[in-house]
Amino acid sequence: MAHNYSAKRIQDRVRFMEWDSRRDNDFVRFGLTRAHVKAAQTKLQGYIVMPGDPDYNKDRALFNPVFDAYPSMIVYCVVESDVAVALQLALQGPAPFTVRSGGHCTAGFSAGAGVLIDVSGLNGIYIHPQMPAATVGCGCNFGNFRAALAPYGLHVPGGECDDVCIGGYVQGGGYGFTSVTYGMNCDNVESMRVMLADGSIVTATARQNADLWWAMRGGTGGNFGVLLDVTYRLRSLGNVFGWAIIWPLSNEQEIENATAALMLLQQQYMRTAASHNLNIQVSLCYQPGIQGGLPLPPAPMYPYLMVRGVWVGNADDGTAAIAPLASSPGAVVQWTDETDFDTLNTSLLNQPYGMPCFAADATMPFEDKASRIVSRDWTEAQWRSLLDYFVTTPNPYSYFYMEFYGGAINAYPEWGSAFVHRDAVFNAVLDVFWWQEADRAASQAFLVGWMDLMEPLYNGHVYQNYPRLDDTNYAYKYWGDAQATLWDVKQKYDPGNVFTFVQAVAPVLVEAKSGAASGELRSAIEQPIIVDAKVTLVRPSPSAS
Repeated sequence: MAHNYSAKRIQDRVRFMEWDSRRDNDFVRFGLTRAHVKAAQTKLQGYIVMPGDPDYNKDRALFNPVFDAYPSMIVYCVVESDVAVALQLALQGPAPFTVRSGGHCTAGFSAGAGVLIDVSGLNGIYIHPQMPAATVGCGCNFGNFRAALAPYGLHVPGGECDDVCIGGYVQGGGYGFTSVTYGMNCDNVESMRVMLADGSIVTATARQNADLWWAMRGGTGGNFGVLLDVTYRLRSLGNVFGWAIIWPLSNEQEIENATAALMLLQQQYMRTAASHNLNIQVSLCYQPGIQGGLPLPPAPMYPYLMVRGVWVGNADDGTAAIAPLASSPGAVVQWTDETDFDTLNTSLLNQPYGMPCFAADATMPFEDKASRIVSRDWTEAQWRSLLDYFVTTPNPYSYFYMEFYGGAINAYPEWGSAFVHRDAVFNAVLDVFWWQEADRAASQAFLVGWMDLMEPLYNGHVYQNYPRLDDTNYAYKYWGDAQATLWDVKQKYDPGNVFTFVQAVAPVLVEAKSGAASGELRSAIEQPIIVDAKVTLVRPSPSAS
């Protein structure tokens, strides 16, 4: 076959013909020329989508429609050298670029006004069952990852939503349904490969570029470089036991029962839990009823306290572990099951109804959320205040949940990674949803009211995978005493501050509590960067075509 007859060359020609029909200003306004963009496309194995292209509006969309960014262009990367081309192109534009793997960032940091570097195509999965370990591309989603691990009976704590991708998730810590047993997702990372702003590719491990390995496990994405892939230490995991228990919240006696259940959870299942096998999530949510088969919204919906979880072990031991909860006043056991984790993960999120509960044909609503991390016990009155507030929601789609910590999460060394929340009891989160613009104000006011309620109850920290644009002192809330060390690492690996966004790592402006990086970490920062490879590309001249 003739060399010039390839699918990519043909597709490039089609794009170039479309771009040649555009005004020069369609490129100049982004700080580029038509020639620059065409030269970059020629070097790419992936492709560029420009404003005005047929797929632009679809491709710029993020998971949450409340964010409506219009990037100057979208560069889809399918091989690692594409990332270097995209970075070079992005640095020519006047607006900061962004990197997107899954587009689920709760503050909309997955897209902006500059070049959008989409790495969802870097999604390879390589299983090493003898080790056991897996090397996974940053654009791989957890639905695919779990499916690839299933034949080997291997596991790593991961995102509960199938569409969440590795890239952003691991860099914010990564909580999952087995994290109390096996730690945060980032605690299971053996190595990370990262492309820096100059095209250098570095490997970060506990022994090589150890400061970057520390920083990118909790320091959040978009701060140091483009994560290319992650190698995880895997765990053998057979069948596990799961359950769902529910308490109605429709009258005074039911709310008293639920308050007692929350006190029981605090006394026997939170900080005092004796076993790392027990993984619990607690929710407040509106549902059509206790058992399945009832119509979905807009049928009547009622508030419930729900406790669901995973016992990493057999059904007999799991049943014994949850027996006090199951026998508490007002409790109804909805279901129990001993099965493989992937099947159980789906059941925990969707049986008998989804959380939150939307109509089967509903489009993705607008969403807002906030996180507050708690590290102390609450009084009975404080638990009751949470229930009393939740049932005042302006619509039945608000969804509160608590991700229980403890176990392996809290046992991980305090300075073992930049994920600092090692003394947490749980992460409390409120999600609010709406479809019509007229309902936005009431939903967001309800969220603000909840944050006011939580102000005296939380420890001042926030789970960095649930960022908010209006969080004051965000650096302390996300990283605590690690702020200064993260800035030192950033200065080393990104001295030009190329990777930047509204809540990027910055010099410490708000005084943290006492604490300093370990001597080993300080020593690692002083060591030179070990470079594996460098992608060298010549900047295209204005006359390139």
